[in-house]
Amino acid sequence: MRGEAGRRDDPDVARATIKSLKKQLGDPSLKSSTRVLILILLTMNKKMSSVELRALTGLGKGSLENHLEKLATAGYVSTRNVKSFGVTHQTVEVTEKGLESCRTLLRRIQSLDV
Repeated sequence: MRGEAGRRDDPDVARATIKSLKKQLGDPSLKSSTRVLILILLTMNKKMSSVELRALTGLGKGSLENHLEKLATAGYVSTRNVKSFGVTHQTVEVTEKGLESCRTLLRRIQSLDV
């Protein structure tokens, strides 16, 4: 242990971090581990097709649409239908709000030093 107040091994700091994680994950849009996974994937890639997201998450089309709708309503992602060669593809992009939320979540988890 480092023994210095305010450091990661300080139990009060850990409790405060866990409390802030609980508050962030209390957001109805982030209560689903699947939606958190989608947000992480989009933060890593910035933009993905719904086909790519389905392949990585194992979700069916309807399930993915449901999760994306909740994330879009909260402002974490935006979706756009793109027509190419007569076929419509859905593109999903993380918003600035989504990027910041995901980065904050990951920083908080990392600060727990588990």
